[in-house]
Amino acid sequence: MKTITSRQNAWFKRVRDALREHRDEIVIEGPKFVADAIAGGWKPMAVFSSESQMTFSRELFAALSETKSPQNVIALFERPRFALSSVLSPRSSVVVALDGVQDPGNVGTIVRLAAAFDCAGVVLLPGCADAYSPKAIRASAGTVLSIPIVEATVSDLKDLPIYAADARGATIDPPARAAVIVFGSEGSGVSDEIRSRAKLIAIRTSPRVESLNVAASAAILLSRSYDAR
Repeated sequence: MKTITSRQNAWFKRVRDALREHRDEIVIEGPKFVADAIAGGWKPMAVFSSESQMTFSRELFAALSETKSPQNVIALFERPRFALSSVLSPRSSVVVALDGVQDPGNVGTIVRLAAAFDCAGVVLLPGCADAYSPKAIRASAGTVLSIPIVEATVSDLKDLPIYAADARGATIDPPARAAVIVFGSEGSGVSDEIRSRAKLIAIRTSPRVESLNVAASAAILLSRSYDAR
């Protein structure tokens, strides 16, 4: 086994760049997340751990890790690419769309919810944080590799009915299939463009609370959608 100790090493630089940019390559950290990704059929370009052919020194693991306690297992994967049609074509479930959700933790959590409730995929509309950033991957508990995620514009959603979580909407049941459910930004909700095209769904809450966190709203509506199938 080769232990990499230099920050000038090409593999160290490659992993570091993938953590920063996550354009063509992404990084999964932690033994469980890496094992789950591999079990799901994803082939890593490289795995760095005490049980693989290469590993990083403790100092380099600490430099790469974004967690307080580095888990000393890092894998480099090719960034998944999906066609929008592969997400919008299935009609047996709903599609989740995120409209300007800027917190990668919320993006990752909603990706995990979409996987948990068997959605067809997740569409990232303009202004969203990247679902393949390290923080989003951690928040998704690694499920970013188990559900299609694509970037698109509102006009790309023209083939399906659009529903949106919005406090000004009606307290109706969310669709069970063949529709898009949109969740908006943390501060201002869905955009005016979405609001003008979508059927708005409100979640009934106590007057003591002005609004729910976007991930909490997604958990409630996607659970109801799943139960109705």
